[in-house]
Amino acid sequence: MYLGLVLIVMIVSGTYILLSLRNIEMDKSRRQLEIYAEKIQEQVIGSGNADSFQENLQKTVTNAIGIQGNILNAQGQTLATTTALQPPFPEYSDQAIISGMNGSAAFSSGKKSTDAFGLLREWLSYAMPITNDQGDVTYIIYTRLDAGDMQSSLEQTTKTIVAAVAIALFFAAVMSYVFAQTLTGPILALTKGAKNMAEGKLNQSLSVRSNDEIGQLTSSFNHMSSELKKMMSETSTQKNRLEIILHNMSDGVISFAGDGKLILANTAAEDMLHMEHMNLSFSQFINKFDITSGVYFDMGNEMSQNVTFPVGQQFINATFSPYYNIHSKGDKKDIEGVVVVLQDVTEQKKLDDMRKEFVANVSHELRTPLTTVKSYTETLMDGVLDDRETAMEFLSIIDSESDRMAFLVRDLLQLSRFDNNQVRLQLTEIEMNAFLETTVRQNKIHTEAKHQTLSFEPYPHPVIIYGDQDRVSQVINNIVTNAIKYSLDQASIHIFITEDENYYKISVKDTGMGITREDLPRIFERFYRVDKARSRAMGGTGLGLAIAKEIMEGHKGRLTAESEYGKGTTMTMHFPKTRPILEYEQEEHTT
Repeated sequence: MYLGLVLIVMIVSGTYILLSLRNIEMDKSRRQLEIYAEKIQEQVIGSGNADSFQENLQKTVTNAIGIQGNILNAQGQTLATTTALQPPFPEYSDQAIISGMNGSAAFSSGKKSTDAFGLLREWLSYAMPITNDQGDVTYIIYTRLDAGDMQSSLEQTTKTIVAAVAIALFFAAVMSYVFAQTLTGPILALTKGAKNMAEGKLNQSLSVRSNDEIGQLTSSFNHMSSELKKMMSETSTQKNRLEIILHNMSDGVISFAGDGKLILANTAAEDMLHMEHMNLSFSQFINKFDITSGVYFDMGNEMSQNVTFPVGQQFINATFSPYYNIHSKGDKKDIEGVVVVLQDVTEQKKLDDMRKEFVANVSHELRTPLTTVKSYTETLMDGVLDDRETAMEFLSIIDSESDRMAFLVRDLLQLSRFDNNQVRLQLTEIEMNAFLETTVRQNKIHTEAKHQTLSFEPYPHPVIIYGDQDRVSQVINNIVTNAIKYSLDQASIHIFITEDENYYKISVKDTGMGITREDLPRIFERFYRVDKARSRAMGGTGLGLAIAKEIMEGHKGRLTAESEYGKGTTMTMHFPKTRPILEYEQEEHTT
């Protein structure tokens, strides 16, 4: 860099000097040509005798060496010259002569021609016209100077400048080398120190060799190394502290990087998800736990998103919060990752379920046993009372329905216990073949009134489920009653049992009006009615299926629906084959 700088300076300076010298020499030569031409005008042409021009011109002397003088007529023919003693005189062709013939004095340079000895030379010429009183050109004084001497002088100057440049470059190279050596040592030490620091070796101190800028830089590097070591120690301490806090939090914390890879998961998160070692990516996480509530990695401008999902016997609320890297220029954001905070909301969900069940029982479930009691009572009053066997059967059913109402009233009286999670399902073994036959008998009178067919196909072997008999009866009667209500006359309702590896499936299939595709996903919502006017006319509140769904989930089962509009609906209850462990039982077992 220093050599380049010196070279540029010398070239610019030398060029400027050469151009200045050339201009000076040119101006000096032009002035000499002008003075000589004026002297010829005064001493030769001023005599007025053209015949003596040659003689007088030879006597005219100039102070400059190498200048030639010539007198030309208006047509450019030579009348007198200092280059020959007698005719024939040389003839000249020059741009300056043409300008003189036109009445204008002019210079010209770069014209090459031979001298009196036949040598090729480069000339600097000047032509000055002489005019009469009328302004016509009578003579042209043509002087020229050999520019070879000037070129030689400039060439010599150029050689001198080139030599000076070479010498300057030599000394600059020597000084640059010495100067570079004074910088290289400390810079190499700084480079090595920076490399060691990048590799994590913070325990280093460089020696300060001088008080100049390099020495100050070395001192700053040592200070930076010391401060960085201190900061890394504090950062490590804070990291350990945060890790201890994270792993001892009651809430689960999971962090995913920008590419979806897992960064960390604390112990609480692994316990909530029932995993010994959390090693799932973001996509694997949401797929494993069936989180299908629109959670996606890049949530745009959303600050967070909450999703509740089941894990075994628990319900986990997950809060997805993205964090971004904000660029220094502009407001553009790049997602850095997502932090998921997990909270066990099982208790809250159980309390919420109890409140929902309370509303459902008040608004709907009291109506079902009352309707049954009323129907059988009216039948007895119509004359069946005389048939003792049938009357006793009807009275038995009325007694059973009265017990159901007593159970519901008891639940209403115990509502104050719901918030304290004191309501328990009384799980017993229920043989579903007999249970469903009883249900069919209970609802026969309703189907006969509408000329419908209600049938049950017993399963080939006993089907034992574990459930709260009253609640199971409530679910089945609700579904059967809905099938009767929403099926037209002459329709058929068929109850049958199937099974798979884990569940007994009790299905109620009707040939009623069916449910549209748009309404089907919402039939389990509370107070939702497919046909609001028809539902109100039939006394429905829109809570029955929601209650049934909650009861089935309380038994660790589920309730599903399949329907084709205009052809009928199939409601299927899935009961676990093994006795389910309820939340309160799990808590008691843990305790």
